[in-house]
Amino acid sequence: MLNLKDTSTSSSTYTSFQTTTPYTFSTSSPDPEFECMYAPREEYPSDVETWFQGKKDWITELKEKKVPYNAGEMEWDGQNDPGNPYNWSKARRWYLTATVALLTLAATVGSSIYVGATAEMMEKWNISQTLALAGVSMYVIGMAFGPAIAAPLSEVFGRKIVYCCGIPITACFTVGVGLSTGIAEFLVLRFFAALSSSGALSVVAGTINDIWQPRERGVAMSLVCVAPMMGPVLGPIIGGFVSEYRVSDDPKIIGSLRWTMWVNLMFYAAVIVPIYLAPETYKQTILKRRLRKQGLEISRRPTMASVVQFLTQKLFITLLKPMEMLVVEPIVFVLSLYTAVTFSVLFGFFETYPVIFRGIYGMSLENSGLPFIGAGIGLIIGTLTFLMLDQFYYFRRWPDGYVGMKKNGLPVSATPESRLLGCMLGSFTLSPSLFWLAWTSRSDINYLVPAASGILFGFSMIQIFLSVLTYFVLSYPTESVASSLAANNILRYLVAFPFPLFTVQMMKKLHVYWGVTVLAFIALILAPAPWVFMRYGPYLRNVSKYGYSAKKAKAVELS
Repeated sequence: MLNLKDTSTSSSTYTSFQTTTPYTFSTSSPDPEFECMYAPREEYPSDVETWFQGKKDWITELKEKKVPYNAGEMEWDGQNDPGNPYNWSKARRWYLTATVALLTLAATVGSSIYVGATAEMMEKWNISQTLALAGVSMYVIGMAFGPAIAAPLSEVFGRKIVYCCGIPITACFTVGVGLSTGIAEFLVLRFFAALSSSGALSVVAGTINDIWQPRERGVAMSLVCVAPMMGPVLGPIIGGFVSEYRVSDDPKIIGSLRWTMWVNLMFYAAVIVPIYLAPETYKQTILKRRLRKQGLEISRRPTMASVVQFLTQKLFITLLKPMEMLVVEPIVFVLSLYTAVTFSVLFGFFETYPVIFRGIYGMSLENSGLPFIGAGIGLIIGTLTFLMLDQFYYFRRWPDGYVGMKKNGLPVSATPESRLLGCMLGSFTLSPSLFWLAWTSRSDINYLVPAASGILFGFSMIQIFLSVLTYFVLSYPTESVASSLAANNILRYLVAFPFPLFTVQMMKKLHVYWGVTVLAFIALILAPAPWVFMRYGPYLRNVSKYGYSAKKAKAVELS
Protein backbone atom coordinates (compact mmCIF):
# COMPACT_ATOMS: atom_id res chain seq x y z
CA MET A 1 0.00 0.00 0.00
CA LEU A 2 1.09 3.54 -0.68
CA ASN A 3 1.23 5.99 2.15
CA LEU A 4 0.52 9.67 1.52
CA LYS A 5 1.69 12.87 3.12
CA ASP A 6 1.36 16.61 2.87
CA THR A 7 4.45 17.46 0.89
CA SER A 8 3.79 21.17 1.08
CA THR A 9 5.49 21.14 4.46
CA SER A 10 7.56 18.02 4.15
CA SER A 11 11.28 17.72 4.08
CA SER A 12 13.88 15.06 3.79
CA THR A 13 17.14 14.85 5.58
CA TYR A 14 20.47 15.03 3.83
CA THR A 15 23.52 14.03 5.75
CA SER A 16 26.91 12.80 4.71
CA PHE A 17 29.26 10.39 6.44
CA GLN A 18 27.93 10.00 9.97
CA THR A 19 26.57 13.46 10.61
CA THR A 20 23.07 13.82 11.92
CA THR A 21 22.58 17.56 11.60
CA PRO A 22 19.34 18.08 9.67
CA TYR A 23 19.26 19.74 6.28
CA THR A 24 15.98 20.39 4.55
CA PHE A 25 15.41 19.83 0.85
CA SER A 26 13.26 22.35 -0.93
CA THR A 27 10.20 20.68 -2.38
CA SER A 28 9.30 23.57 -4.65
CA SER A 29 9.00 22.69 -8.30
CA PRO A 30 11.01 24.59 -10.94
CA ASP A 31 8.20 24.18 -13.44
CA PRO A 32 4.42 23.97 -12.91
CA GLU A 33 4.06 21.08 -15.35
CA PHE A 34 6.80 19.21 -13.54
CA GLU A 35 5.09 19.70 -10.20
CA CYS A 36 3.73 16.17 -10.14
CA MET A 37 7.13 14.97 -8.99
CA TYR A 38 7.30 17.31 -6.03
CA ALA A 39 4.17 18.94 -4.66
CA PRO A 40 0.56 17.92 -3.97
CA ARG A 41 -2.32 19.21 -6.05
CA GLU A 42 -4.36 21.78 -4.16
CA GLU A 43 -7.73 20.45 -5.35
CA TYR A 44 -7.31 17.29 -3.27
CA PRO A 45 -6.85 17.27 0.50
CA SER A 46 -3.25 16.75 1.51
CA ASP A 47 -4.30 14.46 4.35
CA VAL A 48 -5.47 11.74 2.01
CA GLU A 49 -5.68 9.15 4.78
CA THR A 50 -8.42 11.26 6.42
CA TRP A 51 -10.00 11.83 3.03
CA PHE A 52 -10.41 8.08 2.59
CA GLN A 53 -11.19 7.32 6.22
CA GLY A 54 -13.74 4.51 6.45
CA LYS A 55 -13.03 3.17 3.00
CA LYS A 56 -11.85 -0.44 3.03
CA ASP A 57 -9.69 -0.21 -0.07
CA TRP A 58 -8.85 3.33 -1.04
CA ILE A 59 -6.60 2.27 -3.92
CA THR A 60 -9.55 0.46 -5.52
CA GLU A 61 -11.65 3.57 -4.90
CA LEU A 62 -9.08 5.68 -6.69
CA LYS A 63 -9.10 3.32 -9.64
CA GLU A 64 -12.88 3.30 -9.88
CA LYS A 65 -13.17 7.08 -9.71
CA LYS A 66 -10.06 7.50 -11.87
CA VAL A 67 -8.79 10.21 -9.57
CA PRO A 68 -5.47 11.55 -10.90
CA TYR A 69 -2.89 10.97 -8.22
CA ASN A 70 0.17 13.08 -7.56
CA ALA A 71 3.56 11.33 -7.35
CA GLY A 72 4.79 14.00 -4.98
CA GLU A 73 2.20 12.94 -2.40
CA MET A 74 3.68 9.48 -2.02
CA GLU A 75 5.47 8.37 1.08
CA TRP A 76 6.71 5.05 2.41
CA ASP A 77 4.05 2.84 3.95
CA GLY A 78 5.30 3.35 7.49
CA GLN A 79 8.76 2.87 8.95
CA ASN A 80 8.80 -0.86 8.14
CA ASP A 81 7.93 -0.55 4.45
CA PRO A 82 10.00 -3.33 2.77
CA GLY A 83 10.41 -1.14 -0.30
CA ASN A 84 12.32 1.46 1.70
CA PRO A 85 16.06 0.84 1.12
CA TYR A 86 16.70 1.61 4.80
CA ASN A 87 14.83 -1.62 5.60
CA TRP A 88 16.78 -3.84 3.24
CA SER A 89 19.09 -6.40 4.79
CA LYS A 90 22.63 -5.29 5.58
CA ALA A 91 23.97 -7.93 3.20
CA ARG A 92 21.95 -6.44 0.35
CA ARG A 93 23.03 -2.90 1.18
CA TRP A 94 26.69 -3.86 1.46
CA TYR A 95 26.44 -5.72 -1.83
CA LEU A 96 25.15 -2.55 -3.47
CA THR A 97 27.76 -0.39 -1.72
CA ALA A 98 30.61 -2.63 -2.88
CA THR A 99 29.20 -2.70 -6.41
CA VAL A 100 29.02 1.07 -6.85
CA ALA A 101 32.44 1.48 -5.19
CA LEU A 102 33.93 -0.96 -7.71
CA LEU A 103 32.27 0.99 -10.51
CA THR A 104 33.91 4.24 -9.40
CA LEU A 105 37.21 2.37 -9.12
CA ALA A 106 36.84 1.16 -12.71
CA ALA A 107 36.14 4.71 -13.87
CA THR A 108 39.22 6.21 -12.21
CA VAL A 109 41.60 3.34 -12.99
CA GLY A 110 41.09 4.36 -16.60
CA SER A 111 42.69 7.73 -15.92
CA SER A 112 46.19 6.32 -15.47
CA ILE A 113 46.27 2.69 -16.57
CA TYR A 114 47.73 3.46 -20.00
CA VAL A 115 50.70 5.49 -18.67
CA GLY A 116 53.02 2.49 -19.08
CA ALA A 117 52.16 2.38 -22.79
CA THR A 118 53.45 5.89 -23.52
CA ALA A 119 56.89 4.63 -24.62
CA GLU A 120 55.39 2.52 -27.41
CA MET A 121 53.04 5.35 -28.35
CA MET A 122 55.96 7.80 -28.63
CA GLU A 123 57.92 5.44 -30.83
CA LYS A 124 55.17 4.34 -33.24
CA TRP A 125 53.22 7.59 -33.45
CA ASN A 126 56.36 9.73 -33.44
CA ILE A 127 55.09 12.04 -30.70
CA SER A 128 56.62 13.68 -27.64
CA GLN A 129 56.22 12.38 -24.11
CA THR A 130 54.11 15.40 -23.23
CA LEU A 131 51.68 14.69 -26.06
CA ALA A 132 51.50 11.01 -25.13
CA LEU A 133 50.63 11.98 -21.55
CA ALA A 134 47.99 14.43 -22.75
CA GLY A 135 45.63 11.46 -22.66
CA VAL A 136 45.67 11.74 -18.87
CA SER A 137 44.78 15.43 -19.10
CA MET A 138 41.91 14.78 -21.52
CA TYR A 139 40.54 12.12 -19.20
CA VAL A 140 40.77 14.47 -16.24
CA ILE A 141 38.90 17.28 -18.00
CA GLY A 142 36.17 14.84 -19.02
CA MET A 143 35.75 13.77 -15.40
CA ALA A 144 35.36 17.41 -14.37
CA PHE A 145 32.15 17.92 -16.35
CA GLY A 146 30.61 14.45 -16.59
CA PRO A 147 29.02 14.62 -13.11
CA ALA A 148 27.26 17.88 -14.01
CA ILE A 149 25.32 15.98 -16.68
CA ALA A 150 24.64 12.78 -14.75
CA ALA A 151 23.46 14.29 -11.46
CA PRO A 152 20.28 15.94 -12.85
CA LEU A 153 19.44 12.81 -14.86
CA SER A 154 19.55 10.68 -11.70
CA GLU A 155 16.97 12.95 -10.05
CA VAL A 156 14.54 12.50 -12.94
CA PHE A 157 15.06 8.88 -13.97
CA GLY A 158 16.70 7.34 -10.90
CA ARG A 159 20.20 6.18 -9.98
CA LYS A 160 20.24 2.82 -11.73
CA ILE A 161 19.64 4.08 -15.25
CA VAL A 162 22.66 6.39 -14.98
CA TYR A 163 24.84 3.43 -14.00
CA CYS A 164 23.36 1.08 -16.59
CA CYS A 165 23.64 3.54 -19.48
CA GLY A 166 27.08 4.79 -18.50
CA ILE A 167 28.80 1.39 -18.53
CA PRO A 168 28.11 0.34 -22.16
CA ILE A 169 28.77 3.86 -23.46
CA THR A 170 32.09 3.95 -21.60
CA ALA A 171 32.95 0.48 -22.87
CA CYS A 172 32.45 1.60 -26.48
CA PHE A 173 34.74 4.61 -26.05
CA THR A 174 37.31 2.49 -24.20
CA VAL A 175 37.40 0.02 -27.09
CA GLY A 176 37.86 2.98 -29.42
CA VAL A 177 40.82 4.20 -27.36
CA GLY A 178 42.44 0.77 -27.57
CA LEU A 179 41.99 0.64 -31.35
CA SER A 180 43.20 4.20 -31.96
CA THR A 181 45.56 4.64 -34.90
CA GLY A 182 46.63 8.22 -34.17
CA ILE A 183 47.04 10.68 -31.36
CA ALA A 184 44.09 12.90 -32.39
CA GLU A 185 41.43 10.19 -32.19
CA PHE A 186 43.10 8.82 -29.07
CA LEU A 187 42.73 12.14 -27.23
CA VAL A 188 39.13 12.71 -28.35
CA LEU A 189 38.04 9.22 -27.34
CA ARG A 190 39.79 9.54 -23.98
CA PHE A 191 37.74 12.65 -23.25
CA PHE A 192 34.43 10.97 -24.06
CA ALA A 193 35.37 7.81 -22.16
CA ALA A 194 35.88 9.96 -19.07
CA LEU A 195 32.73 12.00 -19.68
CA SER A 196 30.55 8.89 -19.82
CA SER A 197 32.23 7.03 -16.96
CA SER A 198 32.38 9.90 -14.48
CA GLY A 199 28.61 10.07 -14.11
CA ALA A 200 28.88 7.31 -11.54
CA LEU A 201 31.07 9.55 -9.38
CA SER A 202 28.24 12.06 -8.95
CA VAL A 203 25.50 9.50 -8.33
CA VAL A 204 27.28 7.17 -5.94
CA ALA A 205 26.95 9.48 -2.91
CA GLY A 206 23.21 9.70 -3.55
CA THR A 207 23.02 5.91 -3.61
CA ILE A 208 24.74 5.69 -0.23
CA ASN A 209 22.36 8.28 1.22
CA ASP A 210 19.44 6.30 -0.21
CA ILE A 211 20.29 3.01 1.47
CA TRP A 212 22.06 3.88 4.75
CA GLN A 213 20.69 5.69 7.78
CA PRO A 214 22.70 8.82 8.71
CA ARG A 215 24.47 7.19 11.65
CA GLU A 216 25.38 4.14 9.54
CA ARG A 217 26.88 5.98 6.58
CA GLY A 218 30.41 6.50 7.86
CA VAL A 219 32.10 3.34 6.58
CA ALA A 220 30.02 3.11 3.41
CA MET A 221 30.59 6.75 2.44
CA SER A 222 34.30 6.50 3.18
CA LEU A 223 34.52 3.40 0.98
CA VAL A 224 32.95 5.12 -2.03
CA CYS A 225 35.18 8.17 -1.44
CA VAL A 226 38.44 6.24 -1.20
CA ALA A 227 37.66 4.00 -4.21
CA PRO A 228 37.93 6.84 -6.80
CA MET A 229 41.17 7.94 -5.13
CA MET A 230 42.53 4.40 -5.28
CA GLY A 231 41.87 4.12 -9.02
CA PRO A 232 44.65 6.48 -10.20
CA VAL A 233 47.02 4.71 -7.79
CA LEU A 234 46.25 1.21 -9.08
CA GLY A 235 46.37 2.28 -12.74
CA PRO A 236 50.17 2.57 -13.11
CA ILE A 237 50.73 -0.62 -11.09
CA ILE A 238 48.47 -2.69 -13.36
CA GLY A 239 49.42 -0.85 -16.53
CA GLY A 240 53.14 -1.32 -15.92
CA PHE A 241 52.87 -5.11 -15.88
CA VAL A 242 50.54 -5.20 -18.87
CA SER A 243 52.64 -2.82 -20.97
CA GLU A 244 55.86 -4.72 -20.32
CA TYR A 245 54.62 -7.91 -21.98
CA ARG A 246 52.13 -6.69 -24.57
CA VAL A 247 54.24 -4.53 -26.89
CA SER A 248 53.28 -5.32 -30.49
CA ASP A 249 55.72 -6.04 -33.31
CA ASP A 250 53.28 -4.49 -35.78
CA PRO A 251 54.32 -0.84 -36.36
CA LYS A 252 50.66 0.16 -36.78
CA ILE A 253 49.41 -1.39 -33.53
CA ILE A 254 50.09 -0.05 -30.04
CA GLY A 255 49.84 -3.42 -28.31
CA SER A 256 50.49 -2.13 -24.80
CA LEU A 257 47.80 0.54 -25.19
CA ARG A 258 45.27 -1.98 -26.44
CA TRP A 259 45.84 -4.36 -23.56
CA THR A 260 45.65 -1.69 -20.90
CA MET A 261 42.25 -0.74 -22.30
CA TRP A 262 41.16 -4.40 -22.37
CA VAL A 263 42.13 -4.70 -18.71
CA ASN A 264 40.13 -1.56 -17.94
CA LEU A 265 37.17 -3.21 -19.68
CA MET A 266 37.59 -6.21 -17.38
CA PHE A 267 36.85 -3.94 -14.42
CA TYR A 268 33.59 -2.92 -16.06
CA ALA A 269 32.82 -6.54 -16.98
CA ALA A 270 33.17 -7.48 -13.31
CA VAL A 271 30.60 -4.90 -12.27
CA ILE A 272 28.10 -4.81 -15.12
CA VAL A 273 26.04 -7.85 -14.05
CA PRO A 274 25.82 -6.79 -10.37
CA ILE A 275 24.80 -3.29 -11.47
CA TYR A 276 22.05 -4.56 -13.78
CA LEU A 277 20.78 -6.90 -11.06
CA ALA A 278 20.89 -4.20 -8.39
CA PRO A 279 17.60 -2.59 -7.36
CA GLU A 280 16.72 1.07 -7.81
CA THR A 281 17.40 3.09 -4.65
CA TYR A 282 16.03 6.56 -5.43
CA LYS A 283 12.87 7.14 -3.40
CA GLN A 284 10.84 9.07 -5.99
CA THR A 285 11.56 6.49 -8.69
CA ILE A 286 10.64 3.55 -6.46
CA LEU A 287 7.35 5.12 -5.39
CA LYS A 288 6.39 6.21 -8.90
CA ARG A 289 6.91 2.65 -10.13
CA ARG A 290 4.80 1.37 -7.25
CA LEU A 291 2.09 3.83 -8.23
CA ARG A 292 2.02 2.62 -11.83
CA LYS A 293 2.10 -1.01 -10.74
CA GLN A 294 -1.07 -0.44 -8.72
CA GLY A 295 -2.75 1.11 -11.73
CA LEU A 296 -3.01 4.66 -10.43
CA GLU A 297 -2.84 7.62 -12.79
CA ILE A 298 -0.16 10.22 -12.19
CA SER A 299 -1.68 13.68 -12.44
CA ARG A 300 -0.20 16.17 -14.86
CA ARG A 301 2.57 14.04 -16.29
CA PRO A 302 5.57 16.20 -17.21
CA THR A 303 5.92 17.07 -20.85
CA MET A 304 9.19 16.76 -22.70
CA ALA A 305 9.53 20.55 -22.60
CA SER A 306 9.15 20.61 -18.82
CA VAL A 307 11.69 17.80 -18.43
CA VAL A 308 14.19 19.70 -20.58
CA GLN A 309 13.57 22.87 -18.57
CA PHE A 310 14.03 20.97 -15.32
CA LEU A 311 17.29 19.41 -16.52
CA THR A 312 18.51 22.81 -17.70
CA GLN A 313 17.85 24.34 -14.30
CA LYS A 314 19.57 21.40 -12.62
CA LEU A 315 22.52 21.86 -14.96
CA PHE A 316 22.75 25.43 -13.70
CA ILE A 317 22.88 24.13 -10.13
CA THR A 318 25.56 21.56 -10.92
CA LEU A 319 27.72 23.70 -13.22
CA LEU A 320 27.11 27.45 -13.15
CA LYS A 321 26.25 27.86 -9.49
CA PRO A 322 29.42 25.97 -8.42
CA MET A 323 31.46 28.38 -10.54
CA GLU A 324 29.80 31.31 -8.78
CA MET A 325 30.45 29.78 -5.37
CA LEU A 326 34.14 29.49 -6.21
CA VAL A 327 34.13 33.26 -6.73
CA VAL A 328 31.93 34.50 -3.87
CA GLU A 329 32.55 31.85 -1.18
CA PRO A 330 36.05 31.96 0.39
CA ILE A 331 35.38 28.69 2.21
CA VAL A 332 34.60 26.87 -1.02
CA PHE A 333 37.42 28.40 -3.05
CA VAL A 334 40.31 28.06 -0.60
CA LEU A 335 39.53 24.57 0.66
CA SER A 336 38.67 23.35 -2.85
CA LEU A 337 41.99 24.76 -4.03
CA TYR A 338 43.75 22.88 -1.23
CA THR A 339 42.16 19.57 -2.20
CA ALA A 340 42.79 20.36 -5.88
CA VAL A 341 46.52 20.89 -5.35
CA THR A 342 46.76 17.70 -3.32
CA PHE A 343 44.87 15.75 -5.98
CA SER A 344 46.95 17.28 -8.77
CA VAL A 345 50.21 16.24 -7.14
CA LEU A 346 48.99 12.64 -7.40
CA PHE A 347 48.53 13.09 -11.15
CA GLY A 348 51.95 14.71 -11.30
CA PHE A 349 53.37 11.52 -9.79
CA PHE A 350 52.46 9.65 -12.99
CA GLU A 351 55.37 11.47 -14.62
CA THR A 352 57.55 12.00 -11.53
CA TYR A 353 57.70 8.36 -10.40
CA PRO A 354 59.03 7.05 -13.75
CA VAL A 355 61.73 9.75 -13.67
CA ILE A 356 62.72 8.63 -10.17
CA PHE A 357 62.32 4.87 -10.22
CA ARG A 358 63.19 4.17 -13.85
CA GLY A 359 65.62 7.02 -14.38
CA ILE A 360 67.49 7.05 -11.05
CA TYR A 361 67.00 3.47 -9.84
CA GLY A 362 66.83 1.72 -13.23
CA MET A 363 63.61 -0.20 -12.57
CA SER A 364 61.95 -2.10 -15.38
CA LEU A 365 58.64 -0.93 -16.81
CA GLU A 366 56.70 -3.63 -15.00
CA ASN A 367 58.21 -2.75 -11.61
CA SER A 368 58.19 1.03 -11.96
CA GLY A 369 54.53 1.21 -10.96
CA LEU A 370 55.01 -0.70 -7.71
CA PRO A 371 56.04 2.39 -5.68
CA PHE A 372 52.43 3.55 -6.03
CA ILE A 373 51.56 0.82 -3.53
CA GLY A 374 52.80 3.21 -0.84
CA ALA A 375 50.17 5.79 -1.76
CA GLY A 376 47.51 3.07 -1.74
CA ILE A 377 48.51 1.98 1.76
CA GLY A 378 48.39 5.60 2.87
CA LEU A 379 44.87 6.01 1.50
CA ILE A 380 43.68 3.00 3.49
CA ILE A 381 45.37 4.15 6.71
CA GLY A 382 44.01 7.67 6.24
CA THR A 383 40.46 6.43 5.72
CA LEU A 384 40.61 4.25 8.83
CA THR A 385 42.02 7.18 10.80
CA PHE A 386 39.19 9.42 9.63
CA LEU A 387 36.61 6.86 10.76
CA MET A 388 38.34 6.52 14.13
CA LEU A 389 38.25 10.30 14.58
CA ASP A 390 34.52 10.13 13.92
CA GLN A 391 33.87 7.36 16.42
CA PHE A 392 36.29 8.18 19.21
CA TYR A 393 36.48 11.97 19.02
CA TYR A 394 33.54 13.55 17.26
CA PHE A 395 30.68 11.30 18.35
CA ARG A 396 31.99 10.94 21.87
CA ARG A 397 31.96 14.69 22.27
CA TRP A 398 28.70 15.18 20.36
CA PRO A 399 26.80 11.88 20.59
CA ASP A 400 23.81 13.03 18.58
CA GLY A 401 25.94 14.78 15.99
CA TYR A 402 25.59 18.37 17.07
CA VAL A 403 25.03 18.76 20.84
CA GLY A 404 26.86 17.20 23.76
CA MET A 405 29.52 17.66 26.47
CA LYS A 406 27.77 19.95 28.90
CA LYS A 407 30.01 22.81 29.96
CA ASN A 408 29.07 24.80 33.06
CA GLY A 409 25.70 23.12 32.92
CA LEU A 410 25.05 24.27 29.36
CA PRO A 411 25.06 22.10 26.23
CA VAL A 412 27.94 22.63 23.82
CA SER A 413 26.99 22.53 20.16
CA ALA A 414 29.26 21.10 17.50
CA THR A 415 30.12 23.51 14.71
CA PRO A 416 31.06 22.59 11.13
CA GLU A 417 34.63 23.62 12.00
CA SER A 418 34.84 20.67 14.38
CA ARG A 419 35.02 18.44 11.28
CA LEU A 420 38.23 20.14 10.08
CA LEU A 421 40.37 18.09 12.46
CA GLY A 422 41.26 15.59 9.74
CA CYS A 423 42.24 18.40 7.36
CA MET A 424 44.42 19.94 10.06
CA LEU A 425 46.11 16.58 10.58
CA GLY A 426 46.68 16.22 6.83
CA SER A 427 48.14 19.72 6.62
CA PHE A 428 50.85 18.63 9.07
CA THR A 429 51.92 15.66 6.96
CA LEU A 430 51.41 16.67 3.30
CA SER A 431 54.45 18.95 2.86
CA PRO A 432 56.82 16.62 4.79
CA SER A 433 55.78 13.74 2.52
CA LEU A 434 56.83 15.74 -0.56
CA PHE A 435 60.09 16.97 0.97
CA TRP A 436 60.77 13.34 1.89
CA LEU A 437 60.31 12.23 -1.73
CA ALA A 438 62.32 15.14 -3.12
CA TRP A 439 65.46 14.73 -1.06
CA THR A 440 65.68 10.95 -0.72
CA SER A 441 65.38 10.20 -4.46
CA ARG A 442 69.10 9.51 -4.87
CA SER A 443 70.95 6.51 -6.21
CA ASP A 444 72.88 6.11 -2.94
CA ILE A 445 69.63 5.74 -0.96
CA ASN A 446 67.56 2.57 -1.23
CA TYR A 447 64.51 2.97 -3.47
CA LEU A 448 62.21 1.87 -0.64
CA VAL A 449 62.92 5.13 1.20
CA PRO A 450 61.39 7.51 -1.40
CA ALA A 451 58.69 4.93 -2.16
CA ALA A 452 57.65 4.96 1.51
CA SER A 453 56.93 8.69 1.28
CA GLY A 454 53.83 7.71 -0.67
CA ILE A 455 52.31 6.28 2.51
CA LEU A 456 52.43 9.67 4.20
CA PHE A 457 51.21 11.40 1.03
CA GLY A 458 48.23 9.07 0.60
CA PHE A 459 47.34 9.50 4.27
CA SER A 460 47.44 13.29 3.93
CA MET A 461 45.43 13.38 0.71
CA ILE A 462 42.46 11.35 1.95
CA GLN A 463 42.40 13.13 5.32
CA ILE A 464 42.16 16.51 3.61
CA PHE A 465 39.63 15.31 1.05
CA LEU A 466 37.18 13.63 3.45
CA SER A 467 37.42 16.41 6.01
CA VAL A 468 36.75 19.19 3.49
CA LEU A 469 33.75 17.41 1.98
CA THR A 470 32.23 16.88 5.42
CA TYR A 471 32.84 20.54 6.28
CA PHE A 472 31.02 21.67 3.14
CA VAL A 473 28.05 19.43 3.91
CA LEU A 474 27.70 20.99 7.36
CA SER A 475 28.35 24.59 6.28
CA TYR A 476 25.67 25.03 3.61
CA PRO A 477 21.93 24.41 3.33
CA THR A 478 20.78 21.53 1.18
CA GLU A 479 20.04 23.71 -1.85
CA SER A 480 23.68 24.86 -1.86
CA VAL A 481 25.63 21.92 -0.47
CA ALA A 482 25.44 20.00 -3.76
CA SER A 483 26.85 23.02 -5.59
CA SER A 484 29.69 23.37 -3.07
CA LEU A 485 30.65 19.72 -3.60
CA ALA A 486 30.37 20.16 -7.37
CA ALA A 487 32.64 23.22 -7.12
CA ASN A 488 35.21 21.10 -5.29
CA ASN A 489 34.99 18.41 -7.96
CA ILE A 490 35.29 20.85 -10.88
CA LEU A 491 38.23 22.78 -9.44
CA ARG A 492 39.98 19.56 -8.43
CA TYR A 493 39.97 18.24 -11.97
CA LEU A 494 40.60 21.60 -13.65
CA VAL A 495 43.74 22.13 -11.58
CA ALA A 496 44.85 18.53 -12.21
CA PHE A 497 44.33 18.95 -15.98
CA PRO A 498 47.67 20.68 -16.81
CA PHE A 499 49.86 18.74 -14.35
CA PRO A 500 50.66 15.82 -16.69
CA LEU A 501 51.59 18.36 -19.39
CA PHE A 502 54.25 20.32 -17.49
CA THR A 503 55.53 17.91 -14.84
CA VAL A 504 58.00 16.16 -17.15
CA GLN A 505 59.57 19.45 -18.28
CA MET A 506 59.68 20.70 -14.70
CA MET A 507 61.51 17.59 -13.54
CA LYS A 508 63.98 17.79 -16.43
CA LYS A 509 64.79 21.47 -15.87
CA LEU A 510 64.74 21.57 -12.06
CA HIS A 511 65.66 17.93 -11.46
CA VAL A 512 63.63 15.78 -9.10
CA TYR A 513 65.06 17.46 -5.99
CA TRP A 514 63.85 20.95 -6.76
CA GLY A 515 60.91 19.96 -8.94
CA VAL A 516 59.17 18.07 -6.12
CA THR A 517 60.37 20.68 -3.62
CA VAL A 518 58.38 23.33 -5.53
CA LEU A 519 55.26 21.20 -5.02
CA ALA A 520 56.13 20.81 -1.34
CA PHE A 521 56.38 24.58 -0.90
CA ILE A 522 53.00 25.08 -2.60
CA ALA A 523 51.48 22.58 -0.18
CA LEU A 524 53.22 24.40 2.69
CA ILE A 525 51.70 27.74 1.63
CA LEU A 526 48.20 26.22 1.72
CA ALA A 527 48.77 24.30 4.97
CA PRO A 528 47.36 27.07 7.25
CA ALA A 529 43.98 26.96 5.43
CA PRO A 530 42.16 24.60 7.84
CA TRP A 531 43.57 26.48 10.84
CA VAL A 532 42.36 29.80 9.43
CA PHE A 533 38.86 28.43 8.88
CA MET A 534 38.84 26.87 12.33
CA ARG A 535 39.26 30.41 13.66
CA TYR A 536 37.32 32.51 11.16
CA GLY A 537 34.95 29.93 9.67
CA PRO A 538 31.94 30.95 11.82
CA TYR A 539 32.27 34.57 10.70
CA LEU A 540 32.65 33.63 7.03
CA ARG A 541 29.62 31.37 7.23
CA ASN A 542 27.63 34.16 8.86
CA VAL A 543 28.33 36.58 5.98
CA SER A 544 28.09 33.89 3.29
CA LYS A 545 25.81 34.52 0.32
CA TYR A 546 24.70 30.89 0.30
CA GLY A 547 25.04 29.97 3.98
CA TYR A 548 22.36 29.38 6.60
CA SER A 549 22.35 33.03 7.69
CA ALA A 550 21.50 34.17 4.16
CA LYS A 551 18.79 31.52 3.95
CA LYS A 552 17.22 32.66 7.23
CA ALA A 553 17.34 36.31 6.17
CA LYS A 554 15.64 35.46 2.89
CA ALA A 555 12.95 33.47 4.72
CA VAL A 556 12.27 36.43 7.03
CA GLU A 557 12.06 38.77 4.04
CA LEU A 558 9.58 36.52 2.26
CA SER A 559 7.45 36.15 5.36
